[in-house]
Formats: sequence, structure tokens, C-alpha cells
Amino acid sequence: MRKGLKAFAGLLCVFSLASGKDLKVVSVEFEEVSIPLTQEEITSVRISPSLKVIYEDGSSKSFPLSFKPVIKTGSSVGRHMFGEILNREGNTFDSLSYSRSTVSNNPDGNTLLKVSDRYFLITHLEEPSGMVYTTEIDTKTLNAKSTYPVDFSKVMGTVANCAAYRTPYGTHLGGEEDYNLNSTYADPSSPQYVDCRVDSDGYLDGYSREDYKNSFCWHLASLQRYLQDKNIDKKGYIGKELNIYNYGYIFEIQVKEDGSTKVVKHYITGRLTPEMAIMMPDYRTVYITDDGSYKGFYKLVLHRPVKNFDDNWCGTIYAIKLSQRGDTEGGIFDTSWIKLGEGCDQEIKSIIDRKPLLSDIFNLQDPSSCDTSSGYKLIKEDGSLKCVKLRVGKEMSDKFKSDEDVKKAAAFLETRKYASYLGATVEFEKGEGITYDPDNRKLYFAISSIRNGMADKTGDIQLDTNPCGGVYTFELDEKFDIRSMRGLILGRPLKPGEQFSEIYACSPDTIANPDNLRYIGRDILLIGEDSSKHLNNMLWAYNVKTGKLTRIGTVPTGGEITGMFEFGKIDKNYVITLNIQHPFTDKAYNASGHVSNQRYIEKQEDKSGIVGFILGIPAGIFMER
Repeated sequence: MRKGLKAFAGLLCVFSLASGKDLKVVSVEFEEVSIPLTQEEITSVRISPSLKVIYEDGSSKSFPLSFKPVIKTGSSVGRHMFGEILNREGNTFDSLSYSRSTVSNNPDGNTLLKVSDRYFLITHLEEPSGMVYTTEIDTKTLNAKSTYPVDFSKVMGTVANCAAYRTPYGTHLGGEEDYNLNSTYADPSSPQYVDCRVDSDGYLDGYSREDYKNSFCWHLASLQRYLQDKNIDKKGYIGKELNIYNYGYIFEIQVKEDGSTKVVKHYITGRLTPEMAIMMPDYRTVYITDDGSYKGFYKLVLHRPVKNFDDNWCGTIYAIKLSQRGDTEGGIFDTSWIKLGEGCDQEIKSIIDRKPLLSDIFNLQDPSSCDTSSGYKLIKEDGSLKCVKLRVGKEMSDKFKSDEDVKKAAAFLETRKYASYLGATVEFEKGEGITYDPDNRKLYFAISSIRNGMADKTGDIQLDTNPCGGVYTFELDEKFDIRSMRGLILGRPLKPGEQFSEIYACSPDTIANPDNLRYIGRDILLIGEDSSKHLNNMLWAYNVKTGKLTRIGTVPTGGEITGMFEFGKIDKNYVITLNIQHPFTDKAYNASGHVSNQRYIEKQEDKSGIVGFILGIPAGIFMER
């Protein structure tokens, strides 16, 4: 592994101040944080007071921990305001976000990148017109030294940037979680076509959000304003530059020595609702999660190892196929893979530039009268039924040159539909964060909620409903290929009348709607929540060997834990990132379905998102990079 990227998972010794000797670390324990009960606890950021390190001679030492806010949305550092939503020319516009403000309060994924002797925090803003900010960190104070937006104009902007991951070679991978940009809403040939209104300025009316389908208009309106493209043909919502097939991929950011950035979208990761992607230590295998209802799970195998920033990945994409062997404790499944297609980024971009519609790739019928006798298949993806048939042979659109050309478009532009069409498992509900454990050669995968496709008693996944969700384990072989999947830890729904049920819908003594995950070493898996079923979203440390679960943090009510727990050293300081997205915004519900945090939300005026560091962990205890 290259210099400067050291995996200390196998590190045996640290200096014990208690004995004055180099001693093997036997275990680590975080001091538990209590369930928030008082107003101060419910409205504050709380972090475990200490980390206890136990050594082989029986001695131990406790290290005090703290949370340090680094930057808040709306804060100006240098020439820019962190979180400001800008168009492609760098001017502000209404983001159509939660607050309909020009400043987002939704910081999400982080990576911490060292370039020469400088440290940069790359942070997503999860908005319809996405933004990513580069914040340079002062190595002495750990304060923000400067902040500025990443320029996505050459790739037509970005959308709803969610979780992030640092590649083994030191770049940033992000996911465009384009929840509402399903092409079925854009094509007049589709039974689900949505006719978005146009306002007096010539822009799509993104304020109409009466239902999920109108959120499609909301996302498009924001992208249209980013591009400043008023020449939109509603037959596909194709503009001079606006094209929904430009969004829904994994993107990569390289930070150069002068702090400038270079951006590329990796179209061969497939067009999904990607939460995030993670690259294995072989520099070839990339796993991609797909957020939402009736979604899949994907593997990209690059044709050659990629060890430097490359704007033209080439590889083969696969969709997972599950075979269930048990249904208790989250279930146990054997896994296999269905090949969807192979290609290169630039090749797929050339197909996008032809501006095909969904109906150029698939023939479409009303799912209520799907003629399966003539080659149509009834599939369910993204929460709804579709009736589709691949448009090949004599039925081929003039946008394509051959059957293989059509199949390539299906594989990379309609990845989830094509996966379902070929029989892959497209039943996951809210697939979220994923993280690699090199100590035990496993992946951990968060399923925010077990319902819908996972609990409808049909298909490949047949489990009991659990609205609190769970974390799963993928077993890997020597080639980093997934061979099986099983439940690791599940949340527990509360019934009215149980302890805490007047405030919580899921037990506060275990996880609820897990989202961000990060394995940090010493058998410790960090789990962050995005839940409306806990009064406060919680941060957990789970020992994957012993099964011990410890609550090590809570954030203000109505706020989500984000930031992916990026970790590493800044000069001599070991840090773990922790973001609080939209505090005092989301409603929390009790076991009876009633709102339990309204009075706390109403009293708060400052709902700025926070990007921060957990401090106090000594270097050498956990994995370092």
C-alpha cells in the first residue's frame, strides 16, 4: 500500500502512560451517553465523555473526548459562505430546499484529504441542485481556514449529494442521490409521465410538491435554475443542456496542491439513486448502494486497477441476486451476480449526449394491462410497477446503432430497471451506508427500514416488517467478492404502553433507521441514525465481535447524523468527522404515531447545519490514513 495510506488495523502496540511500556491494546470502550431526557440534552450535541483503552497487563487509561464544530452552514470563511447554493456562474439562487433559502442546512458526506502538507475537508450539501464545498483546515487550531465551492459546471452540475468515501489513492467519491429523477416521469410515452407547470419566468414550477411525482418537478426546477436553461422540451424534459441522464451517478473529486479541484462523473457506476460507493483494497472492485424503495445493490469491477485519478473508468457492472436461507434476525442469504453490461465512462457519456428517452430504450405499457405474452415484463422498481420490453431488433429506436448499443444504454442509464428485467434482486428498502472491515474481511451495510419489497412476502427477500431497520454483514472471499449476507443488528419497534413509547417509536436502547456506517478498527463499527422514530438521532459504537452496543452520542432533535465518520490525522491530531444535518427540522414520532418534538422545533431559530470533529482519541488506537 502506498506511503501515507497506512492501515493500522493490525497495529499491536501503543505507549501506555500507566505503565511506561509499549503494551498491546486488548480492547477499547467508549463511555456511554445517556438517553436524552432534559431540554438541554434534547437540544444539544452530546459525545461520549471518554474512551477507555485496556492493555495486556490489565492496566487502562481513559482519554477525554469532545466535539468541536469546525464550520456551520451560513458561515463566511474567506471569500465564500459555506453552504450557499450557487448556479453554474457562481451566483446565488433559490435552492428550493427545506427552507427555500439560498443557504443549505444539509451538510452530508465528508472526506478528509491531505495534499502535500495541507488538509482539505470535502463536504456534500444534500440539495436538489447539489453543492460540494472544499474547506481547508488550519493544522494548529483545527478551525476552517477557507471554504469554497467545487465547480461542477463541466459536468452540468450535480444533484442531492449524499454520502462520501475516500479512495485508497486519496480522492473523493460521492453519490448523486437523485431520489426523484426517475425517467418514467419524464417520458410522455410512460403511464407515469408528469406534466410540470412552468412559471411566469419560463422555469419549471418547482414549488408544487403535493405528492412524490411533483418532487420530480422540484428537482428538475432546481437543476434548470442551476444551468439557467429555459429551452426545455417537456417531451422528455430535454433542454439545451438539461438532461436527466446526466444525473444519478458516482462522481470523483481530486484536490490539487493549490487547493483547486477536478471533477469527473463515473457513468459506468450506473444510473441509480446512489447513496455511496466504496472501493476495495484491490483498486478494482467497487460496491454501490441504492437508496429508496424497491432498489438494488451493485458491483463494478474495473478492467484494470485504478490507483490515480482517472476521468475514464472502464469496467463491468453487476447486480446482486439473493437466495434466502433463513428469515430470523434479519435473514440470511446466499449471493450471486447478474452481469448487466460493460463499458467506459466516455462511451456512456456519448450515449447520454444523443439525448435518448426511456421509451428509446424500452417499449412501455400500462402495468395494469401488461401483455407479458408478447415479451413485456412486469417489474417493480423505485416503488412502483412498470411494464417494459427491451427495444431491440426491428423495434430499435433511431437513437441506437445495434442491439448491443441498446443493452449498454439499459445497463448504464436504466441500471435498476434493467437489473429487475434480468431477474436481479430489486427489493431493498432504503439501502444506505456501507463500510469495509479489513480485520474481519467483511462489509457492513445499513438498511434503514425493513418493509415494502423486503417484507411483502414475495420475491427474493421475505422478512417480517421492522420499521426500525438494521445493519447487515456481507462475507467476502479472497477476491473481495460478496458470498453471503446476513443480519447483524436490528432495531426494535415499541408498542404503545411500553417504556419510552410516549416519546419514541423505536427503542432508544438500540438502533433506529441506521444510515451512516464506518468501521474504525479494534472491532468497532460506528452507526449513525437518520430516524424520525427516535426523539434524537443517536451515534453508536458496535463491537462486531462481542455484539456490545454503546450509545456514544446524540444530536439535537430534528437533526440527522451525517458525515460518514471520516477519520484520520491532521498534523498530530486524530479526528473523526461528525455532521449534524438540518437540526430542529424533522419531526419525531412516538409509538402511537404522534409528533413528540414539536415544542423543541418551534423554539429554535438557528437551524444551521454543523460540520465538526470528534477529538481526543490518541493516534495509534484505531485505523489511520
